[in-house]
Amino acid sequence: MGRYRLFPQIHYLIFLVLVSLTTFFGGAGDVCAGETAPAETLYLKDGQYFSGESIGFEDGNILFRLSDGQVRSIMLGVVDRLEYNSTEEESADSSSKEALLVNNENTALPPLPSVIDQVPVPDPLDASPMPEQENESHFKQVEEVCDQCWDYVEVWTKRMEIGGTFLAGNTDRDYVTTGLFLEKSDNDNMFEFEIGGRWGQSNGVRDANRWYGNATLDLARTTDWIVFVTNKNVYDEFENLDWRGTLSAGLGYRFINEKDKRLILRVGPGGTREIYNSPRLRRTTLDVFVEIEFRWPLSDHAQLEHKQTWTPSVDVAQILRVTTETGLLFKLDNKDRWNLRFGLLQVYNSFPNAGRKKSDYTGSVSLVYTRK
Repeated sequence: MGRYRLFPQIHYLIFLVLVSLTTFFGGAGDVCAGETAPAETLYLKDGQYFSGESIGFEDGNILFRLSDGQVRSIMLGVVDRLEYNSTEEESADSSSKEALLVNNENTALPPLPSVIDQVPVPDPLDASPMPEQENESHFKQVEEVCDQCWDYVEVWTKRMEIGGTFLAGNTDRDYVTTGLFLEKSDNDNMFEFEIGGRWGQSNGVRDANRWYGNATLDLARTTDWIVFVTNKNVYDEFENLDWRGTLSAGLGYRFINEKDKRLILRVGPGGTREIYNSPRLRRTTLDVFVEIEFRWPLSDHAQLEHKQTWTPSVDVAQILRVTTETGLLFKLDNKDRWNLRFGLLQVYNSFPNAGRKKSDYTGSVSLVYTRK
């Protein structure tokens, strides 16, 4: 009797086990189906792609949950596109089962958060680069090169000058003028350094060879009065001058000291050492040093600059040396960096070497670049 009573119970247990297995595998099938058909696909610019769903944005990154539940934070800059995988019911009236979310082309879908539009996305790798502008001026290209060369002295006002004349044919003529000027100043002190020269030849015969190097230091203490120290050096082949060096110190006064306007007077004792050749002569004199430095804008596009230096000798009365340099600058751009300069240099020596004239005149046209 007990054996017959046990059969219904065994059949009942088997039925429960079959129901449980059916429910378990049915749920697992749904999960697998969900995994094989993720809601979204995220494509990167390097060709990678991930399946899952986007869950939000954080610090310019998109938070994307993968099929295995892992959440990855991916920069929007490396994202190519985000596609939505629609179900068959949602795409019954459309031949395509994917709708592009990044560009919000599917009006049936809610727009993505505004952060997508706020963060710039670089062009895809297969996109051709934008062509560079070919109409960039030559002045700007040269300006960029000069800026790189002068970065290490950014605190200085820098000025570079170069000019020349070249003829070939019935007349062979080569003439070059160059100069470098550095200035560092504040409301009180100023330091100037300049170096340059002129060289030329005609029909293979040299007829110009003059080089100079000067330095001036002005010291002040919140006043227009200054204490200065200056040193000037000159070499001139056609004056038969191997070297003329002048050292002076004294007092000065700044009548005008602005960016574009300047009038400074310097006066003090000094000394000059000269070495001549043909015939050989060495001469040292005690001098009075007088210098006037003047700059003034003539218009919005033109500026006058003038510097004159007097060194009359105290112990030899007939010796007087005067150097006068005048320049007229015309602006070539709106940044006050490129100028065309017309210059005139006069060097006067009342007691020159034997066979030499007292005055030399040199005119020049040069291109000037100034970096402030």
